[in-house]
Amino acid sequence: MRTGRARWFATLAVVLAAGCGSNSGSVDAGGGAAGTSGAAGTSGAAGTSGTAGTSGTAGTSGTAGTSGTAGTTGTAGTTGVAGTTGTGGAAGKGGAAGTGAAGAAASGCANIDATLPPEPTIPAACATLMASFAAVAGATPSESSLDTARIKSALQTCPVGQAVKLTTSGSNNAFISGPFTLPTGVSLWVDTGTTLFGTRDPSVYGNTTALITSNGANSGVYGAGVIDGQGGEPQVGSTMSSWDINGTGGDNPALIQVVGATNFTLYKIKLQNAPKFHVKLGSAGFIVWGITIKTPSAATNSVGTKLTASSAHNTDGVDPGESASNGFIVYNQISDGDDHIAIKGGTSVKNLTIAHNHFEAGHGMSIGSETNGGVSNINVCDLSIDGTNTGLSGGSANGIRIKSDSSRGGLVNNVTYSDVCVRGLTNPIIITPKYSTDTGSLIPQYTNITIQNFRSMSTSTTPKVTLLGYDATRLLGITLDNVVVDDITSANISASYANVTLGPGMVSFTPTGTSVTVTNKVAGSSTANACTNKWVTF
Repeated sequence: MRTGRARWFATLAVVLAAGCGSNSGSVDAGGGAAGTSGAAGTSGAAGTSGTAGTSGTAGTSGTAGTSGTAGTTGTAGTTGVAGTTGTGGAAGKGGAAGTGAAGAAASGCANIDATLPPEPTIPAACATLMASFAAVAGATPSESSLDTARIKSALQTCPVGQAVKLTTSGSNNAFISGPFTLPTGVSLWVDTGTTLFGTRDPSVYGNTTALITSNGANSGVYGAGVIDGQGGEPQVGSTMSSWDINGTGGDNPALIQVVGATNFTLYKIKLQNAPKFHVKLGSAGFIVWGITIKTPSAATNSVGTKLTASSAHNTDGVDPGESASNGFIVYNQISDGDDHIAIKGGTSVKNLTIAHNHFEAGHGMSIGSETNGGVSNINVCDLSIDGTNTGLSGGSANGIRIKSDSSRGGLVNNVTYSDVCVRGLTNPIIITPKYSTDTGSLIPQYTNITIQNFRSMSTSTTPKVTLLGYDATRLLGITLDNVVVDDITSANISASYANVTLGPGMVSFTPTGTSVTVTNKVAGSSTANACTNKWVTF
């Protein structure tokens, strides 16, 4: 299994040459494609007219079967028919967050889906550790006896290509641990019904910057269990939580940190209540597939303090950075107190596919604020961000977001967003090179940015669109194609130093401002993205 995965990662650079679909076809069947007879996975979602193959009608949840992978010839056309034979590969693409809409390719992922890797599989267990206590809802685990030593011991003796499995034992369903590192080629498996808690004691972390660290090759974190960082709970010896400390300018460990790694995998796991970021991801080749981030995971903590997304300071979801490249973030669900995804370009970040994801509370699908190392070749397709009833507004309620400033700016180039639906957001689109008042000589520039088949749906929130370049020599270069922002007014459009191309799909606004040039290539009328079946509660 490891050998096959390593071979796949070696070919990523070639595979990633394909870009997002243009959305001129019909909607992707939730990532679920046909098997050898044209039948889709039992839960792969199709649009109202999209059938996979000649006989395989997809299901309704957007999840593909494990063996129904779409072949490269099954490209959807305008009628939602996936190829003429529905013949698929053997790996079985599709995932838990796939959604259907109205045909087989309008998700904008028609071309991307053919480039996705096989769905990961959990490695064989080299050792199985039994839970040491029963978690009690509304209470914090005892800190008197940590499981750190036995987890570390099992990992150190585990053969390459296998995983240490954490599982339940009778009524016992939980572990509590301090920080540990995954050895090269060794993974952690948190089994269904099992929770791994991170300690609340900052002295146990010491100078360690994460609960789980990976810095080798071919490691990962797998399973349908939960990793809970207890970030909203009072730290040992204090009345303040990690989130309180973050909010006053302090620092805390991440839940998972991947740095200098290759071929890292994060699969199916549920992450919640990170002390700070959930996943800091620096890996050459990686897969984040089918995970759920839900922070806060409860309405109150153990001492009755109310917990909200606004109070969960600095709890980013997944942050590719540290020279991250050739990666896939697909079929995930994220709700947190900061950026859902933030591509951190302090060093060069390139060749990322972000597809079939659903977001709730959070600060947006972001690039930045560090872009000084360069960010390039990013494809985002089939994304929904539902800001309704999250309690977030203003700069905390963003959709597509590119942010930097002259203290940490650089080139952001060749970024495509396709089939994006948002609602309840103050800033459905916000692109700014002056994110803060910090200054320096690292000037941001954003070029070849494309947003297509984008819809911001009408809510009680007054939407704002921001399209800013830095100055007359470093213009924003952006194409808007079938971009509709319900209830937008000219007073709520901010634009400057930008070359804007409209079309061929209609655009519901025309930006104006200092040094703004608009090229109108709209070709007749087009249909706004209906956003059918985009909204997911989790």
